Amino acid sequence: MTRKELAISIYDQIKENKLGRDNKLPSERELANMFQVTRPLIREALAMLEAFGIIEVRDRQGIFIKEKAWSDISLPLSFLVDWPLDILPQVFEARLIIEPKAAAIAAKRRTQSDLEKLKETIFKIEELFKEDRSDKALLGEKWNSIFHAIVVATSHNDVLCRIHEGIIRLYERNVSSFPREKAPMPFEKWPKEIWMEHAGIVDAIEEGNAAEAERRAHEHVLISQERIYRFTQSLGLQFFVPLNGHAKEDELHARA
Repeated sequence: MTRKELAISIYDQIKENKLGRDNKLPSERELANMFQVTRPLIREALAMLEAFGIIEVRDRQGIFIKEKAWSDISLPLSFLVDWPLDILPQVFEARLIIEPKAAAIAAKRRTQSDLEKLKETIFKIEELFKEDRSDKALLGEKWNSIFHAIVVATSHNDVLCRIHEGIIRLYERNVSSFPREKAPMPFEKWPKEIWMEHAGIVDAIEEGNAAEAERRAHEHVLISQERIYRFTQSLGLQFFVPLNGHAKEDELHARA
């Protein structure tokens, strides 16, 4: 068992109220016996949990569980950061659950300030695909992430925003590990199409059409997944198999 696996096991038992009486955990020796690992490994796992704000080790008093606050959401997402690249299909599945519904809520709750922010990202992306610059891919990814974050933020639901922030961070860290020099990234290959899809989502949100905003956001995430799938295939990487099937050929505006 690795340090991370052990930390997750302890955390899961804390969440399920199987470990910790009166917010106090057993001693290091007792935990080592319970999980059948060495005490040094227990110390390392506890150090991880303490760093995430889940527990607090008090000198001569013991190990205590801290108040939950946001930990139930942030810890699992943080642990996923260094998981292998095959987490990416699950990231897209999570995006398909969250982003379309967030877009629908955004259509009902958007303010003028929200619309101005969304239109600013559309303008920035439009500028990029019209320009010929070496950093187009990096800037495109940046404004793409900002756009999706603003759509979810326009739902004015802090819990959704926090969950989505972790999901997008996972997406960015996984995608950034690809060997970009071997094939063009999606924004390099389909900048105008991505801009059009974003603009369609904004139009639906501005019109207050929740059903259309949800439909367009769902279609956009599916198409984005297909683009990443084709990109990984062009690199000879076989790990990425979409969990929700493939976008239809006529939905993918530009073919690989």
